[in-house]
Amino acid sequence: MTIRDLFDEHLAADNEGRSIKQSARIIKYLSKSDSAVALSGIANYLKLSVPTVTKLMNELKKRELIVLEGKKETENGRKPVVYTLRKDKFFAVGVEILLKRIHVEIFSIDLKSEFSQTDRSFVLADNKECCNEVVGFINNAIEQSGIPLDYIIGVGVGLTGRVNSHLGRSYNYFSFDDPPVAEYLSSQLSLPVFIDNDTRVIGLAEQVVGKLKNISNTLIVNISRGIGMSIMANRRFITGSSGFAGEFGHMQFRCNDGRLCICGKKGCLETEVSGRALETDLAEAIVKGELSVRFNSTNIADVRYDDIIEAANSGDQLSTSLLQAQGDKLGIALGNIINLLNPEMIVISGKYARVGSFFRDSIRYGLHKTALKDPLANCQISSSEIAAISGAIGAAALVYKRYELI
Repeated sequence: MTIRDLFDEHLAADNEGRSIKQSARIIKYLSKSDSAVALSGIANYLKLSVPTVTKLMNELKKRELIVLEGKKETENGRKPVVYTLRKDKFFAVGVEILLKRIHVEIFSIDLKSEFSQTDRSFVLADNKECCNEVVGFINNAIEQSGIPLDYIIGVGVGLTGRVNSHLGRSYNYFSFDDPPVAEYLSSQLSLPVFIDNDTRVIGLAEQVVGKLKNISNTLIVNISRGIGMSIMANRRFITGSSGFAGEFGHMQFRCNDGRLCICGKKGCLETEVSGRALETDLAEAIVKGELSVRFNSTNIADVRYDDIIEAANSGDQLSTSLLQAQGDKLGIALGNIINLLNPEMIVISGKYARVGSFFRDSIRYGLHKTALKDPLANCQISSSEIAAISGAIGAAALVYKRYELI
């Protein structure tokens, strides 16, 4: 029996199945406990007798899934023995799949990184060959990590584009109909696989290890080459009926007068606020004769939005002004969302989290143009401090959340 068998949702309703389910409940309880727990505490929580819990704990000790931590200090009477989870026995694989990068990282149950591997030459394509390339990369990372497969409870995947996490299906990439991509990956990896949109995965990372641990209502805006939003209300992420909630970049910003979006419509916000839009903004500015100490007509074709962000942070006036203009537009769009949802905080993530404070200042300026005074007064604007690693963390957290371990 592997650790994954403890969380099998299709256990038989016999004595053995019931015992495994009770053991899983103990694991879940210990994984969320801030300190070691006595048998009596576990028995009270599970509403089981102490002898039953003792038997289950002995079996978990044999399997080396829990460890005796010592004895709990008490003012009088016998000191009870206390137990904790063996955190070196539970691992989840976090996979971030973007347009031009795949990153795999393996995390222990306390979300500490144990191994990571990145391929920046990867190019995402909507076909099975690319999907099999992902399978090979994940398998190679697991093998290179040296972590036994039996210790890995699952794989979480954050994939760019539209994803239905309930069905495990992607609609932009790996969109083959049968089976859904999560099921296909699971069959190829021999591990449970859970998938979601990359922006919601980033939001989950902020909730479990980032700025949102004590926040109930928030918007996470993921801005890199594109732009997306993760919406958290009462500490739950809004997915919508088909998993498409948060397509912030395709809200109409300039109606039919704006640039053509990759979705086929004109005027989407993403055509005005995103890394792709920033590259276009710079090219148009250079053609108009605007000056930059970093960019000119001879090198503009090779410039990526990362370069423009770096130039702005280094003081290039043109790059700074372009990002300020985008921040103002983003603020105008977000003001409408603030009026609608009344969040406590807006977190800027993705590559744009690296932009200096002048970008957040320009967002605030734009917010004042559309947001009502009272909801705006109670909403903070912040940049993520974990943006560079949040994709993989959030993907691994998908697994631990699914099994109620965090």
